[in-house]
Amino acid sequence: MVKIESIDLWTEQHKNHHDCFNGAFIDGVEREEFPYDSFKIVRNCNCLISNNNNISIGNKHHAIIFYKNSLPIRLMVICRETNIDDLLKTALKQKVGDFLLSQLLTEKQIKSCEINLNEKPLFNEFNSTNEIDVGSCDRFILMKNMLKGSYTEDDTGLGHYDSNKYTYIQNLFVKYSLKTDDEIFEIEHEGGFLNELKTRIIILQKHFKSC
Repeated sequence: MVKIESIDLWTEQHKNHHDCFNGAFIDGVEREEFPYDSFKIVRNCNCLISNNNNISIGNKHHAIIFYKNSLPIRLMVICRETNIDDLLKTALKQKVGDFLLSQLLTEKQIKSCEINLNEKPLFNEFNSTNEIDVGSCDRFILMKNMLKGSYTEDDTGLGHYDSNKYTYIQNLFVKYSLKTDDEIFEIEHEGGFLNELKTRIIILQKHFKSC
């Protein structure tokens, strides 16, 4: 089992959150080097999410892991009720230049697989609430773009733009814990930015890269 403590982390705010899926699949694909070479859909798992500041982030029950050279480089954690198949189809219909993303994945020979852990879902106190939109930052350039409203490092137009006035919360700790067939994710966050409407929070990973 490989232990992961820092990663490009995406959190679905609510079921069938199209922008989350679209962004996770398309961010970085127009760069010279394609960001991932395979991905794995993990169904019926438990990503346990805890925090010390009563931030409304519920546990997640599916995941998609993106890999580069067999190493996890991006993780999306997904709500239990989300229709993964439908949102995946939509994400792969995104245009990249003159092509669909699905065509680009075929051209790049991006592999995919799927597993079902069949775990009984575990919930926290926020699963039945109106959850906040969460952005997790592992690097400075992504944080800079998120503070402008973007979900992505690249200019995709996907994001949360209702308020970009943020207050920094120093005394904030958020932890994501997920065990799959091959990986143990233990992603800790310290500090974050909450927008004035309290609809969006940007949390900073403990192993944040400043450059």
